Amino acid sequence: MKPLSFFALITTSIFFTVTACTKTPLIPTQPTKPSVQPSAKPKIALVLGGGGAKGFAHVGVIKVLEKNGITPDLIVGTSSGSLVGSLYASGKSASELEDIATHVSNNELLDYSWSKQGFIEGIKLQNWVNIQVDNQPIEKLPIRFASVATDLTTKQKAVFDKGNTGLAVRASSSVYGVFVPPRINNKRYGDGGLTSLVPVQTAKQMGADVIIAVDVSSPPKNSHPQDFWALLDKTFAVMPNQANAAEIKLADVVIRPAVGDIGTTNTVAREATIKAGEIATLAKLSDIEQKIGKFQKL
Repeated sequence: MKPLSFFALITTSIFFTVTACTKTPLIPTQPTKPSVQPSAKPKIALVLGGGGAKGFAHVGVIKVLEKNGITPDLIVGTSSGSLVGSLYASGKSASELEDIATHVSNNELLDYSWSKQGFIEGIKLQNWVNIQVDNQPIEKLPIRFASVATDLTTKQKAVFDKGNTGLAVRASSSVYGVFVPPRINNKRYGDGGLTSLVPVQTAKQMGADVIIAVDVSSPPKNSHPQDFWALLDKTFAVMPNQANAAEIKLADVVIRPAVGDIGTTNTVAREATIKAGEIATLAKLSDIEQKIGKFQKL
């Protein structure tokens, strides 16, 4: 795989073409269970919570699940979980995700703005995601995917399961006061962590039988304000902790990587965060297999 810095060399015309990667409008929907015939195989959902820098741990979780033959039928993500989830749903392997996680730079994701609404525009993030998913809209991704954001007018959860993948991830990751809120159909959207940090309920509404939730929400003690991932961490100051705890309890298995205050400014720190995800998942592996096996015996 070529180093991700290659994308910095892409021409301006291609860069802006990416924003129009799909004709499907991005409209939040009310998740519904698909009509399917009864099956002995449970529909497995992987729910990746928001957590800024801690989101690298999601890659470690995916590594262990993949190694043990556990493939989700549905991926639901918030903020950094939405970012990792979209790439995984596009068909990238765990090793590809790890390579991306350890090499992607702030320059590829951050575009500064003079707007009073936020100092990060978010268009670079949107376009970068669309490049990574080969410009596929959400509904065309190999694995069913949903990105959770917040409608800043109604303060309600917004679920995007079709349309522009990069824009959906951008909306889900737009920390209020840091990122300029993207406008979608004349509505402003912000970080999904404000309303559903670990979107287990959305996975249930979309028909999941077994839900594996990953909570990486331990708040940072120190951060580097200009680091992309540290900026996403700022959601912790306003997230509804009690509501988050209640929603997480709906999951069949909850994985909580011991990410603590691991930094993200260098490759070694990112690798440590990924490793924390692996360790936490290995500790829960028997529980996951038991839940899946129990469903198959029903």
